[in-house]
Amino acid sequence: METFYQVLGLIGAGLIVWYMARVIKGRPDVFSRENWQKSFYSMGILALILIAFVAFLVILVRMH
Repeated sequence: METFYQVLGLIGAGLIVWYMARVIKGRPDVFSRENWQKSFYSMGILALILIAFVAFLVILVRMH
């Protein structure tokens, strides 16, 4: 049964790669420099918020 799941995983990975190649070929502007900069800015802000939230939770746990 383990081999069956490995084969299903390989087929799934192949379908994902095929779909992504199709999307990139159809819309090459998705990976433009401007879009990458916007994405990294957004991810940076979200990472800082997450770090602050985790620090707040740690402080709460240590107080009790």
